[in-house]
Amino acid sequence: MDGRTLSQYAGMLDPRDDRWNLRLLLHEFGLVWQDATAGERRQLIGDAPPPTGSRRWDAFLGAYAEHLAYHAGQPAPSWATSPDRYLHTVWFPLTDDIATLRVEALVHAPAHFDAHGVFIARRELEVV
Repeated sequence: MDGRTLSQYAGMLDPRDDRWNLRLLLHEFGLVWQDATAGERRQLIGDAPPPTGSRRWDAFLGAYAEHLAYHAGQPAPSWATSPDRYLHTVWFPLTDDIATLRVEALVHAPAHFDAHGVFIARRELEVV
């Protein structure tokens, strides 16, 4: 496996730059995930990412790991469901406070993201 793990990508996040973080995780890590075998995928999300300095991004990482594991037919890593991976208030990382984008995120957020309090439309998670 030559790809970085989700934990390694988490170490590169900037809690002040949501767009950079989304690009890093959803595109860069997404490509690594897409090209990995089932065994490699377990390794890619197996280690708990260090705290990012942002509860929002810690929750996003937990939701993302659960989402990826589910779609790969694998159990979610235990770290992804720890209490510090959930938000008490909801977060819309891509809406820029535009009402129609928030509605789309509410309606189309994958279940694992919804459970973690992170509302992002499913289409935003697609690797292109």
